[in-house]
Amino acid sequence: DPFRIEITKIQFPNEQKKIEQELSKNKKAVVYGIYFDFNSDKIKPESKQVLDEIAAALKDNPDWKLTVDGHTDNIGGDAYNLDLSKRRSASVKQALITQYHIAPERLSSTGSGVAGAIDTNDTIIGRSHNRRVELTRQ
Repeated sequence: DPFRIEITKIQFPNEQKKIEQELSKNKKAVVYGIYFDFNSDKIKPESKQVLDEIAAALKDNPDWKLTVDGHTDNIGGDAYNLDLSKRRSASVKQALITQYHIAPERLSSTGSGVAGAIDTNDTIIGRSHNRRVELTRQ
């Protein structure tokens, strides 16, 4: 069929191991792509690819221990956002333990709330940059 179109997604090794490379080189990786509903700590299914990548980095480097640090934008009060960021990072930690069988002693979680903003909270784009997870190698 001359009009048949086939779409293929090619994953390059570098792209696939970006989190692992960042953690190896800088002991820190800023992670986007872990999604939650508004005001929720329940991880959405579309986060699977990023969780897969984090788990793969941990499995490739069995001596690594990571801290998962949740960050939020400034929508809502500071105390609420601090609590939400802690609950979200705990959800990421729990997913890595239960779904990927990462040993619990290799993971810790914390939340920074609005503190540590890396962009302005005055724009939609800026706020989206501030809603993130940071991984730090210990």
